[in-house]
Amino acid sequence: MAPTGLNPRFPPMSKAARWLDLVAFLLQYRFPVTREQIFEAVDGYGPEGAHARQPAEWDATQKESARRKFERDKDELRALGVDIETRGLADAAGDEPATGYRLRAEGLYLPYLQIDERPVEHRPYPSLRSIALSREELGLLDRATHRLAQHPSRALQSAAGSVRRKLAFDVPLTVHGIERLLGESGRDEPNDTLEVLQQAVARRHRVECRYYSIGRDAHQQRTLEPYGLFFNWGHWYCVASDQGADAPKVFRLDRISGARLARGKDAAHAGPPEGFELARYLGRSAWDLSDAPPVRAVVRFRFPEARWVVAQGVGNVREPYTDDGGAVIEFEVRDADPFLRWLLTFRDHADVEDPTALADELVALRRRVAQLYAADA
Repeated sequence: MAPTGLNPRFPPMSKAARWLDLVAFLLQYRFPVTREQIFEAVDGYGPEGAHARQPAEWDATQKESARRKFERDKDELRALGVDIETRGLADAAGDEPATGYRLRAEGLYLPYLQIDERPVEHRPYPSLRSIALSREELGLLDRATHRLAQHPSRALQSAAGSVRRKLAFDVPLTVHGIERLLGESGRDEPNDTLEVLQQAVARRHRVECRYYSIGRDAHQQRTLEPYGLFFNWGHWYCVASDQGADAPKVFRLDRISGARLARGKDAAHAGPPEGFELARYLGRSAWDLSDAPPVRAVVRFRFPEARWVVAQGVGNVREPYTDDGGAVIEFEVRDADPFLRWLLTFRDHADVEDPTALADELVALRRRVAQLYAADA
Protein backbone atom coordinates (compact mmCIF):
# COMPACT_ATOMS: atom_id res chain seq x y z
CA MET A 1 0.00 0.00 0.00
CA ALA A 2 1.28 3.45 -0.86
CA PRO A 3 2.27 5.83 1.98
CA THR A 4 -0.46 8.16 3.15
CA GLY A 5 1.76 10.89 4.59
CA LEU A 6 0.52 14.45 4.27
CA ASN A 7 3.90 15.71 3.10
CA PRO A 8 5.92 12.64 2.04
CA ARG A 9 8.39 14.77 0.12
CA PHE A 10 9.38 16.80 3.18
CA PRO A 11 10.48 14.53 6.02
CA PRO A 12 10.66 14.48 8.93
CA MET A 13 6.90 14.53 9.45
CA SER A 14 5.41 16.43 12.38
CA LYS A 15 3.78 14.43 15.17
CA ALA A 16 0.34 15.93 14.45
CA ALA A 17 0.54 14.96 10.78
CA ARG A 18 1.66 11.43 11.70
CA TRP A 19 -1.23 11.11 14.16
CA LEU A 20 -3.73 12.23 11.51
CA ASP A 21 -2.32 9.72 9.04
CA LEU A 22 -2.44 6.94 11.61
CA VAL A 23 -6.08 7.65 12.52
CA ALA A 24 -7.03 8.02 8.82
CA PHE A 25 -5.41 4.67 8.03
CA LEU A 26 -7.09 2.80 10.90
CA LEU A 27 -10.47 4.26 9.99
CA GLN A 28 -10.30 2.43 6.67
CA TYR A 29 -10.55 -0.94 8.44
CA ARG A 30 -13.17 -2.55 10.64
CA PHE A 31 -10.82 -5.42 11.48
CA PRO A 32 -7.45 -5.28 13.25
CA VAL A 33 -4.30 -4.52 11.24
CA THR A 34 -0.74 -5.41 12.18
CA ARG A 35 2.00 -3.05 13.24
CA GLU A 36 3.92 -3.89 10.05
CA GLN A 37 0.91 -2.87 7.94
CA ILE A 38 0.77 0.43 9.80
CA PHE A 39 4.48 1.10 9.32
CA GLU A 40 4.18 0.29 5.61
CA ALA A 41 1.18 2.56 5.02
CA VAL A 42 1.71 5.46 7.42
CA ASP A 43 4.61 7.73 6.59
CA GLY A 44 6.61 9.07 9.51
CA TYR A 45 7.58 5.95 11.47
CA GLY A 46 10.70 5.04 9.57
CA PRO A 47 13.92 7.05 9.34
CA GLU A 48 14.19 10.04 7.05
CA GLY A 49 13.50 8.94 3.49
CA ALA A 50 12.29 5.51 4.67
CA HIS A 51 8.88 6.00 3.09
CA ALA A 52 10.54 4.92 -0.15
CA ARG A 53 11.39 1.46 1.31
CA GLN A 54 9.49 -1.37 2.94
CA PRO A 55 9.75 -1.77 6.75
CA ALA A 56 11.31 -5.20 6.15
CA GLU A 57 14.34 -3.38 4.76
CA TRP A 58 14.91 -1.34 7.95
CA ASP A 59 17.74 -2.35 10.21
CA ALA A 60 17.22 -3.35 13.85
CA THR A 61 17.83 0.16 15.19
CA GLN A 62 15.32 1.68 12.77
CA LYS A 63 12.69 -0.93 13.63
CA GLU A 64 13.13 -0.33 17.36
CA SER A 65 12.87 3.44 16.86
CA ALA A 66 9.63 2.99 14.89
CA ARG A 67 8.23 0.65 17.57
CA ARG A 68 8.93 3.15 20.37
CA LYS A 69 7.44 6.00 18.35
CA PHE A 70 4.30 3.95 17.67
CA GLU A 71 3.93 3.02 21.36
CA ARG A 72 4.18 6.70 22.35
CA ASP A 73 1.64 7.66 19.69
CA LYS A 74 -0.82 5.04 20.93
CA ASP A 75 -0.52 6.22 24.54
CA GLU A 76 -0.87 9.90 23.68
CA LEU A 77 -3.80 9.35 21.30
CA ARG A 78 -5.58 7.20 23.88
CA ALA A 79 -5.08 9.97 26.44
CA LEU A 80 -6.83 12.31 23.99
CA GLY A 81 -9.79 9.93 23.71
CA VAL A 82 -8.84 8.16 20.47
CA ASP A 83 -9.61 4.56 21.40
CA ILE A 84 -7.00 2.38 19.64
CA GLU A 85 -7.71 -1.22 20.61
CA THR A 86 -5.09 -3.96 20.80
CA ARG A 87 -6.74 -7.15 19.54
CA GLY A 88 -5.68 -10.72 19.04
CA LEU A 89 -5.08 -11.62 15.41
CA ALA A 90 -4.49 -15.33 14.97
CA ASP A 91 -2.86 -15.23 11.54
CA ALA A 92 -0.64 -12.22 12.19
CA ALA A 93 3.10 -12.81 11.80
CA GLY A 94 6.16 -10.57 12.00
CA ASP A 95 7.95 -9.25 15.06
CA GLU A 96 4.63 -8.88 16.95
CA PRO A 97 2.76 -12.13 16.21
CA ALA A 98 -0.97 -12.59 16.84
CA THR A 99 -1.48 -8.88 17.52
CA GLY A 100 -3.47 -6.24 15.64
CA TYR A 101 -4.85 -2.75 16.16
CA ARG A 102 -8.11 -1.07 15.27
CA LEU A 103 -10.20 1.97 16.11
CA ARG A 104 -13.50 1.46 17.86
CA ALA A 105 -15.88 3.62 15.80
CA GLU A 106 -18.37 3.90 18.67
CA GLY A 107 -15.55 5.19 20.86
CA LEU A 108 -14.37 7.77 18.34
CA TYR A 109 -17.50 9.21 16.75
CA LEU A 110 -20.24 11.20 18.43
CA PRO A 111 -23.69 9.59 18.20
CA TYR A 112 -25.85 10.47 15.20
CA LEU A 113 -28.55 13.07 15.63
CA GLN A 114 -31.85 12.58 13.80
CA ILE A 115 -35.40 13.88 13.74
CA ASP A 116 -37.48 11.38 15.70
CA GLU A 117 -40.14 10.95 12.98
CA ARG A 118 -37.57 10.55 10.16
CA PRO A 119 -35.17 7.63 10.71
CA VAL A 120 -31.91 7.72 8.76
CA GLU A 121 -31.54 5.05 6.07
CA HIS A 122 -28.30 3.56 4.72
CA ARG A 123 -26.38 4.98 7.65
CA PRO A 124 -22.64 4.18 7.63
CA TYR A 125 -21.35 2.65 10.87
CA PRO A 126 -24.84 1.43 11.90
CA SER A 127 -23.38 0.20 15.21
CA LEU A 128 -23.15 3.81 16.44
CA ARG A 129 -25.94 4.86 18.73
CA SER A 130 -28.22 7.72 17.72
CA ILE A 131 -30.12 10.45 19.53
CA ALA A 132 -33.60 11.32 18.28
CA LEU A 133 -34.67 14.97 18.52
CA SER A 134 -38.14 16.36 18.16
CA ARG A 135 -38.58 19.41 15.94
CA GLU A 136 -39.30 21.46 19.07
CA GLU A 137 -36.01 20.34 20.60
CA LEU A 138 -34.17 21.12 17.37
CA GLY A 139 -35.68 24.61 17.36
CA LEU A 140 -34.63 25.13 20.99
CA LEU A 141 -31.06 24.01 20.18
CA ASP A 142 -31.03 26.35 17.19
CA ARG A 143 -32.02 29.39 19.24
CA ALA A 144 -29.79 28.56 22.22
CA THR A 145 -26.62 27.85 20.22
CA HIS A 146 -27.23 30.90 18.03
CA ARG A 147 -27.20 33.11 21.14
CA LEU A 148 -24.14 31.35 22.54
CA ALA A 149 -22.31 31.83 19.23
CA GLN A 150 -22.71 35.58 19.74
CA HIS A 151 -21.50 35.48 23.36
CA PRO A 152 -18.32 37.49 24.07
CA SER A 153 -16.67 34.40 25.59
CA ARG A 154 -14.56 32.82 22.86
CA ALA A 155 -14.86 29.43 24.57
CA LEU A 156 -18.65 29.56 24.35
CA GLN A 157 -18.51 30.80 20.74
CA SER A 158 -16.29 27.90 19.74
CA ALA A 159 -18.40 25.30 21.53
CA ALA A 160 -21.65 26.65 20.08
CA GLY A 161 -20.16 26.70 16.59
CA SER A 162 -19.11 23.07 16.98
CA VAL A 163 -22.61 22.06 18.10
CA ARG A 164 -24.20 23.87 15.17
CA ARG A 165 -21.88 22.19 12.67
CA LYS A 166 -22.80 18.80 14.16
CA LEU A 167 -26.51 19.63 13.82
CA ALA A 168 -26.12 20.79 10.23
CA PHE A 169 -24.21 17.62 9.28
CA ASP A 170 -26.39 15.02 10.99
CA VAL A 171 -30.02 16.07 10.93
CA PRO A 172 -29.58 16.59 7.86
CA LEU A 173 -30.94 19.92 6.73
CA THR A 174 -31.25 21.39 3.27
CA VAL A 175 -28.83 24.05 2.05
CA HIS A 176 -31.40 26.71 2.95
CA GLY A 177 -31.83 25.20 6.39
CA ILE A 178 -28.09 25.20 6.97
CA GLU A 179 -27.87 28.86 5.95
CA ARG A 180 -30.58 29.65 8.47
CA LEU A 181 -28.79 27.60 11.12
CA LEU A 182 -25.20 28.63 10.46
CA GLY A 183 -25.19 31.84 8.47
CA GLU A 184 -24.78 35.22 10.05
CA SER A 185 -25.34 37.45 7.04
CA GLY A 186 -22.29 39.45 6.13
CA ARG A 187 -20.30 38.35 9.17
CA ASP A 188 -17.18 37.78 7.08
CA GLU A 189 -17.91 40.25 4.29
CA PRO A 190 -16.76 43.86 4.38
CA ASN A 191 -19.78 45.85 5.49
CA ASP A 192 -18.69 48.95 3.61
CA THR A 193 -18.77 47.09 0.28
CA LEU A 194 -22.25 45.76 1.01
CA GLU A 195 -23.46 49.24 1.97
CA VAL A 196 -22.06 50.83 -1.20
CA LEU A 197 -23.70 48.21 -3.40
CA GLN A 198 -27.02 48.51 -1.60
CA GLN A 199 -27.02 52.23 -2.30
CA ALA A 200 -26.02 51.61 -5.90
CA VAL A 201 -28.89 49.16 -6.48
CA ALA A 202 -31.43 51.52 -4.92
CA ARG A 203 -30.20 54.59 -6.87
CA ARG A 204 -29.28 52.81 -10.14
CA HIS A 205 -25.78 54.12 -9.72
CA ARG A 206 -22.54 52.76 -11.16
CA VAL A 207 -19.81 51.47 -8.82
CA GLU A 208 -16.07 51.62 -9.33
CA CYS A 209 -14.06 48.88 -7.64
CA ARG A 210 -11.35 46.28 -7.94
CA TYR A 211 -12.39 42.66 -8.39
CA TYR A 212 -10.28 39.57 -7.79
CA SER A 213 -10.68 36.97 -10.52
CA ILE A 214 -9.76 33.48 -9.35
CA GLY A 215 -9.33 32.20 -12.89
CA ARG A 216 -6.80 34.90 -13.71
CA ASP A 217 -5.44 35.10 -10.15
CA ALA A 218 -5.39 38.89 -10.46
CA HIS A 219 -7.24 42.04 -9.39
CA GLN A 220 -8.81 44.14 -12.14
CA GLN A 221 -10.39 47.55 -12.09
CA ARG A 222 -14.13 47.35 -12.84
CA THR A 223 -17.07 49.68 -13.36
CA LEU A 224 -20.25 47.81 -12.43
CA GLU A 225 -23.94 48.53 -12.92
CA PRO A 226 -25.49 46.66 -9.94
CA TYR A 227 -28.99 45.24 -10.46
CA GLY A 228 -29.51 43.23 -7.29
CA LEU A 229 -27.96 41.52 -4.26
CA PHE A 230 -28.57 38.06 -2.84
CA PHE A 231 -27.18 35.84 -0.08
CA ASN A 232 -26.39 32.25 -1.01
CA TRP A 233 -24.27 29.42 0.46
CA GLY A 234 -22.86 31.72 3.13
CA HIS A 235 -21.81 34.55 0.80
CA TRP A 236 -23.21 37.80 -0.57
CA TYR A 237 -23.38 38.15 -4.36
CA CYS A 238 -24.14 41.06 -6.68
CA VAL A 239 -25.71 40.67 -10.12
CA ALA A 240 -24.35 43.46 -12.28
CA SER A 241 -23.29 44.41 -15.77
CA ASP A 242 -19.58 44.89 -16.15
CA GLN A 243 -19.06 47.97 -18.32
CA GLY A 244 -18.70 46.81 -21.89
CA ALA A 245 -20.19 43.33 -21.27
CA ASP A 246 -23.30 42.16 -23.11
CA ALA A 247 -25.03 40.32 -20.24
CA PRO A 248 -25.18 40.57 -16.44
CA LYS A 249 -22.67 38.57 -14.40
CA VAL A 250 -22.51 37.46 -10.79
CA PHE A 251 -19.80 38.96 -8.52
CA ARG A 252 -18.95 37.72 -5.03
CA LEU A 253 -18.69 40.57 -2.53
CA ASP A 254 -15.70 39.24 -0.61
CA ARG A 255 -13.66 39.58 -3.82
CA ILE A 256 -14.57 43.24 -4.26
CA SER A 257 -12.29 45.89 -2.78
CA GLY A 258 -12.23 49.68 -2.86
CA ALA A 259 -15.89 49.95 -3.88
CA ARG A 260 -17.23 53.50 -4.25
CA LEU A 261 -20.10 55.16 -6.02
CA ALA A 262 -19.02 56.53 -9.40
CA ARG A 263 -18.91 60.30 -9.85
CA GLY A 264 -19.73 62.54 -12.75
CA LYS A 265 -22.53 62.92 -15.26
CA ASP A 266 -22.28 59.27 -16.37
CA ALA A 267 -22.58 57.87 -12.85
CA ALA A 268 -26.23 56.84 -13.25
CA HIS A 269 -27.38 53.92 -15.38
CA ALA A 270 -30.70 52.89 -16.91
CA GLY A 271 -31.32 49.93 -14.64
CA PRO A 272 -31.54 46.20 -15.34
CA PRO A 273 -32.32 44.92 -18.83
CA GLU A 274 -35.89 44.03 -19.75
CA GLY A 275 -36.97 40.71 -18.27
CA PHE A 276 -34.30 40.70 -15.55
CA GLU A 277 -35.37 38.65 -12.49
CA LEU A 278 -33.12 38.42 -9.46
CA ALA A 279 -35.10 35.40 -8.23
CA ARG A 280 -33.66 33.17 -10.95
CA TYR A 281 -30.25 33.39 -9.27
CA LEU A 282 -31.48 32.36 -5.83
CA GLY A 283 -30.75 28.89 -4.53
CA ARG A 284 -28.31 28.08 -7.32
CA SER A 285 -24.88 26.65 -6.67
CA ALA A 286 -21.83 28.83 -7.31
CA TRP A 287 -20.97 26.74 -10.38
CA ASP A 288 -24.46 27.30 -11.79
CA LEU A 289 -24.48 31.10 -11.67
CA SER A 290 -23.11 31.52 -15.18
CA ASP A 291 -25.20 31.51 -18.37
CA ALA A 292 -22.68 29.29 -20.16
CA PRO A 293 -23.89 25.90 -21.50
CA PRO A 294 -23.76 23.25 -18.75
CA VAL A 295 -21.26 20.39 -18.67
CA ARG A 296 -22.27 17.11 -17.02
CA ALA A 297 -19.83 16.14 -14.27
CA VAL A 298 -19.88 12.82 -12.40
CA VAL A 299 -18.17 12.86 -8.99
CA ARG A 300 -17.55 10.05 -6.51
CA PHE A 301 -17.53 11.20 -2.85
CA ARG A 302 -16.19 9.06 -0.02
CA PHE A 303 -17.63 8.69 3.47
CA PRO A 304 -18.28 10.76 5.56
CA GLU A 305 -18.40 13.73 3.16
CA ALA A 306 -20.74 11.77 0.87
CA ARG A 307 -23.47 11.85 3.49
CA TRP A 308 -23.25 15.61 3.85
CA VAL A 309 -23.33 16.21 0.08
CA VAL A 310 -26.33 13.91 -0.40
CA ALA A 311 -28.14 15.70 2.43
CA GLN A 312 -27.73 19.06 0.67
CA GLY A 313 -29.70 17.93 -2.35
CA VAL A 314 -27.10 19.34 -4.74
CA GLY A 315 -26.71 17.45 -7.99
CA ASN A 316 -28.43 14.26 -9.09
CA VAL A 317 -27.57 11.26 -6.91
CA ARG A 318 -26.75 8.30 -9.17
CA GLU A 319 -25.49 5.87 -6.50
CA PRO A 320 -26.58 6.77 -2.96
CA TYR A 321 -24.36 5.19 -0.34
CA THR A 322 -22.10 2.69 -2.04
CA ASP A 323 -20.62 -0.28 -0.17
CA ASP A 324 -17.91 1.91 1.38
CA GLY A 325 -20.40 4.57 2.48
CA GLY A 326 -19.65 6.88 -0.45
CA ALA A 327 -21.92 8.21 -3.18
CA VAL A 328 -21.78 9.01 -6.91
CA ILE A 329 -23.41 12.32 -7.82
CA GLU A 330 -23.95 14.02 -11.18
CA PHE A 331 -23.76 17.82 -11.52
CA GLU A 332 -24.60 20.35 -14.21
CA VAL A 333 -21.57 22.66 -14.22
CA ARG A 334 -21.67 26.01 -16.01
CA ASP A 335 -18.59 27.50 -14.35
CA ALA A 336 -15.76 25.05 -13.70
CA ASP A 337 -13.64 27.30 -11.43
CA PRO A 338 -15.98 27.47 -8.40
CA PHE A 339 -16.94 23.82 -8.86
CA LEU A 340 -13.32 22.63 -8.78
CA ARG A 341 -12.54 24.81 -5.78
CA TRP A 342 -15.56 23.39 -3.99
CA LEU A 343 -14.30 19.85 -4.72
CA LEU A 344 -10.87 20.90 -3.47
CA THR A 345 -12.32 21.35 0.04
CA PHE A 346 -12.99 17.60 0.15
CA ARG A 347 -9.26 16.87 -0.36
CA ASP A 348 -8.92 13.29 -1.70
CA HIS A 349 -12.48 12.36 -0.70
CA ALA A 350 -13.89 13.56 -4.03
CA ASP A 351 -12.84 12.44 -7.51
CA VAL A 352 -14.24 13.47 -10.88
CA GLU A 353 -15.04 10.35 -12.90
CA ASP A 354 -16.32 12.17 -15.97
CA PRO A 355 -15.42 14.18 -18.04
CA THR A 356 -11.71 13.41 -18.16
CA ALA A 357 -10.82 17.05 -18.90
CA LEU A 358 -12.47 18.20 -15.66
CA ALA A 359 -10.76 15.42 -13.71
CA ASP A 360 -7.41 16.56 -15.10
CA GLU A 361 -8.17 20.15 -14.09
CA LEU A 362 -8.88 19.03 -10.52
CA VAL A 363 -5.58 17.12 -10.38
CA ALA A 364 -3.73 20.17 -11.72
CA LEU A 365 -5.42 22.44 -9.16
CA ARG A 366 -4.44 20.12 -6.31
CA ARG A 367 -0.85 20.18 -7.54
CA ARG A 368 -0.80 23.98 -7.66
CA VAL A 369 -2.13 24.17 -4.11
CA ALA A 370 0.43 21.58 -2.94
CA GLN A 371 3.20 23.63 -4.55
CA LEU A 372 2.05 26.72 -2.66
CA TYR A 373 2.28 24.83 0.63
CA ALA A 374 5.64 23.35 -0.39
CA ALA A 375 6.97 26.83 -1.11
CA ASP A 376 6.00 27.91 2.42
CA ALA A 377 7.52 24.83 4.07
